[in-house]
Amino acid sequence: MAKAPKSLTIDIVASDGTVPMQRLSLSPGRYTVGRSRDNTIVLDAAEISRVHLILHVDADGIEVEDNASTHGTRIGDRQIERERWSMDEPIVLPRFEIRAAAAGPAAGKTKSPGAEPPVEKVAAASAIEFSRIVGIDDAQSAERPFPGDLFAGPVVSTGAIRASGCLAGETTFAAIGGGIGSFIWVDHLRCFGVPAEHIRVVGVNPVCYSNWGRYCQNSQIPPHERIRSNAISTPDNIWGFPGYASRESWRALLSGNLAGTRPVFQVFGEAAVAESYTPLLENIFSSLDREMVRIGWTSMLEQGRVLGLRMTDDGRYALAYRRTADRADGGRRDNILIASYVHVCTGYPATRFTGDLQAFRAAHRDDANMVVNAYDPHDQIYREVQASGRPERVMVRGRGIVASRVIQRLYEARAGNPQIEIVHQMRSRIPDSAGTRNGPAKRPVFNDVELQPFNWPKACWGGDLRQEIENMTPAQRAESFSLLGGTTTADRTDWKDIAINGAREGWYIKAYGNVDSMKPTGASDNRQVAITFKDVDGQMSAYTVDYIIDCTGLIADVTQSPFLADLIDTYGLARNPTSGTGAENRLAGIAVASSFEIPGLRNGNSRAYAAGTITQNGPYAAVDSFLGLAYAALRSVDDLNTASAPGVSGFGPVRSFTQWLRWCTGSAP
Repeated sequence: MAKAPKSLTIDIVASDGTVPMQRLSLSPGRYTVGRSRDNTIVLDAAEISRVHLILHVDADGIEVEDNASTHGTRIGDRQIERERWSMDEPIVLPRFEIRAAAAGPAAGKTKSPGAEPPVEKVAAASAIEFSRIVGIDDAQSAERPFPGDLFAGPVVSTGAIRASGCLAGETTFAAIGGGIGSFIWVDHLRCFGVPAEHIRVVGVNPVCYSNWGRYCQNSQIPPHERIRSNAISTPDNIWGFPGYASRESWRALLSGNLAGTRPVFQVFGEAAVAESYTPLLENIFSSLDREMVRIGWTSMLEQGRVLGLRMTDDGRYALAYRRTADRADGGRRDNILIASYVHVCTGYPATRFTGDLQAFRAAHRDDANMVVNAYDPHDQIYREVQASGRPERVMVRGRGIVASRVIQRLYEARAGNPQIEIVHQMRSRIPDSAGTRNGPAKRPVFNDVELQPFNWPKACWGGDLRQEIENMTPAQRAESFSLLGGTTTADRTDWKDIAINGAREGWYIKAYGNVDSMKPTGASDNRQVAITFKDVDGQMSAYTVDYIIDCTGLIADVTQSPFLADLIDTYGLARNPTSGTGAENRLAGIAVASSFEIPGLRNGNSRAYAAGTITQNGPYAAVDSFLGLAYAALRSVDDLNTASAPGVSGFGPVRSFTQWLRWCTGSAP
């Protein structure tokens, strides 16, 4: 048996070797590998079991244990149950291989012998780049600029598409994106009577919540934690009943836990006597898994990256996409799908770095691992600061819900290393009396953070405010959204106690202002970031920190998506205005009608719809929420019924009730 190298470094690559690797340096410990979000190493593929295998790392090397996975684990050509890995052959899983890498230190700093080495590729530049790390090839080959001349103009010939040999099929309905928004729209179509064989979905990931689940995982929301969502925001259930609170209480009753009925009472006492109810992340995952099976999601899904959308000369739409490497049909990856009705819901184009942090990463590439985005992979920071046994200072930037969760995660790391300090940086102070006002309503403020149960007031989802917003002009909406939206976090006692106790004990420090200067400092084995801020009064403050975690959000600018930018340019699509000055005075999402149709893409009797954040500042406020995606799906599918789209039946009380009963029993629509 070959002796394991002193530094146990592994590479994770796609089975065909074409996907950029994820390189990990492993210290002694137990590492789980699988599809579930709470694994140490997440491999996002349907063929990978939730916990597929376990790597036991010790001073002598690595022992591989298959965790009774569905498709098994091999070392080289032989199936294994538990075996010491010589590192001479790869560990083979469906669609992935784990290989031994050349020994060498991972990038970053190692502060103490006991600290777990960080991931060599600390943070991807965007969520798209992270998709490649976990095995999805989203890049288009420079040598094959597909679809090329076929999509040169706004209208393409169906005859030319057929002659090109790239036609992958024709369908009635096509969902573009493959995420939760696409899933909810398809779920509505199925409940309204459309057969699965008349629907196609094009998206990169095999599971509809893959990308959103990665955001949750990276922003330190593990499956056993609760997310900022409502009890009736049920993406798996178009009726919203039973909601997550009812289901959670019912499961508790069945197990004999009377105290577990608290969620139902919490909903009724919400805001008045109790904190707002929020569902467990793991319950959302499991409910979506169930509904994906019920409606036949996998049979409709085509895994690939969308490249372009064009009107056809016969009154339909042509969708160009590039299949992922492992889904290529006979080696052909470039395909075109023709559909009569399309739905576009591609989510956020990428993660955001503030300009100063982006400039730091570009100017100091060797030290870029010290500055990460909360939505990108950065678990190694918490492991590093907890295991170092030395004073560690982490700066958290932003005051939204993600910042509060990152602060809570750092607080948990203090159990292993009480020498961790948190510097919470915000641009300005918000006095307790200065919460945003909208008419007679005013947001409360705590710790320079505005408090609100959800990211929008509840009346935006389905109350009078929703109707008012729909009737506003675009300019009025922009002004209204600047008041109703903004950065807020939930009024939860856990993180409030952290801020109060941390400030009293001296390990939670608030910093204010904009960055004045920022540079790396210290020896190579103990690099830090020296940063100075200037507040609104011109006062300067300086800090030296070990890491900076940027929690300022995701990029909503639709032009950052090549697919959407091409669509907007080709058809001159209108966009919604935003309010503000300077860099914030820009256009927002694609303009849609109240039915969420994109008017500029009407092609004869065929229609194109949009949903999610790409419709930001349109006729609905909470477009990037579960309930907002469901509302958009309902309005668009109702519109399809009005337009007599094939298979979209009326949804009266009888059909609704019978379809709900089928949902309750797990029967296909």
